[in-house]
Amino acid sequence: MAKNNKNLRSISRRGFIKSGTFLLGGAALPINKSNVTPIQDSPFKEVKGKVTALGNGVPGIVISDGKQVVTTDAKGNFILQTDREIVFMSYPSGYALQVLPNGSVDFFRIIPKEQGQVRLQFELIPLQISDQKHSFVVIADPQLQTLEEADIFIQESCPELKAYKTSEEVFGIGCGDLVFDKFELFEKYNQGIKNTGIPFFQVTGNHDIALDARSHEQAQKPFQEQFGPSYYSFNRGNVHYITLNDVYFLGNKQYYGYLDETQLKWLEKDLSYVALETPIVIFLHIPSTSQIVAYNPGREINKESLINRMALYNILQGRNVHLISGHVHWNENREDANIYEHNQAAISGAWWTGDICYDGTPKGFGVYEVVDTKIKWYYKSIGHSKEKQFEIYKIGEHVDFPEEICVNIWNYDQNWQVFWYEDDIKIGSPRREVTFDPKAYQLYAGVDQPLKHPWVVPQRNDHMFFFKPIDPSAALELEVIDRFGNSYKEKITGK
Repeated sequence: MAKNNKNLRSISRRGFIKSGTFLLGGAALPINKSNVTPIQDSPFKEVKGKVTALGNGVPGIVISDGKQVVTTDAKGNFILQTDREIVFMSYPSGYALQVLPNGSVDFFRIIPKEQGQVRLQFELIPLQISDQKHSFVVIADPQLQTLEEADIFIQESCPELKAYKTSEEVFGIGCGDLVFDKFELFEKYNQGIKNTGIPFFQVTGNHDIALDARSHEQAQKPFQEQFGPSYYSFNRGNVHYITLNDVYFLGNKQYYGYLDETQLKWLEKDLSYVALETPIVIFLHIPSTSQIVAYNPGREINKESLINRMALYNILQGRNVHLISGHVHWNENREDANIYEHNQAAISGAWWTGDICYDGTPKGFGVYEVVDTKIKWYYKSIGHSKEKQFEIYKIGEHVDFPEEICVNIWNYDQNWQVFWYEDDIKIGSPRREVTFDPKAYQLYAGVDQPLKHPWVVPQRNDHMFFFKPIDPSAALELEVIDRFGNSYKEKITGK
């Protein structure tokens, strides 16, 4: 036996090939058509394309299929071999965002299945003004499940968004859960955003995918058919924007917050074309991390945050990054090293059961203003002016702190300041607590509330503040100063 093994080892690769045999179960068989699986046609297609503006080729434009990332040459041409269904352009700064008939930005091309070699064309239109100064609005969780909800979104929310269409450098982000499993309502959602006149990019939410699909890839089809790739990038002014898909479908109507390796590798390649000092803004549906599970035991952390967030953080090391997410239907701001994460409340409130989310934040949207590399923001409540940045509850309105005035400052972060005054004299700063919002408790607590969605319950959060006046008969006033120095004041009347 040892001798045979030695002889087998002595056969060189070249000699083995020349012999025209292979071993199967100890027997040498001749290679012929009957026992060799034929090589299948390659799934890859050659894609050639061009990016032009005013008839001239545009060099240096980043093109991708979600795996490969290439750039256009000096004449605006690009070429890649792809086995993917979509090729997209990382929209460059300085050009107008063109839209599809559904109101979303036109930045991708579908690869025809039947065609061999594919030719694609992207035509850019130069902006009439500089986009070094630009702005964007973010709507999280429209969650359209009924025609009635869709009509509220179209008639109430979208006109307020439309007011922010001040010039052509404004864009919008739908930060996921655009509908609530009712894909036929994408048409209504599209109608609403199209009415705003603002070009929108879209993010995949857990209610925007087919939860009865056989695989993660197949689950993406309803979103992709409407809006194209579920992760991509674009540029405005001096800022690089990225949209990620962190809703990973597991089967059996289950999902986790997770970024797969293909997407992480694409992100690394995309960022290789972006200078380290360039500000990065990343949109994703599920927050990378959230305190909602710590404050409200019983929730599943893998569905409320990104499981492999450290992989994302490692890729983003050394960069100035803003993460903007939705999903949780509350407001939470977190700043850690080089990352500021905005977990934004829902434009549907608590799934259209009331005018506030279950942390007390009014239904609304985020407004972000960019000048060069500086980013400022505020939260805009539906039906209120931008000055509405907090809610005051009188003594006796909070069940756990009945002797104190309660204030919910929903967009608070550690760079905000809060003071109370008695007879125009600054007395001190309210105390911060983790607790319920009184109105959310009133609306959503109890087995029968709300009837529409009984699983909606008030959530403890950390943007609640309390103080007990020294002189309850004095003229009381609250002042809240945000991180940008904007002061918001409100007099407190009655007990």
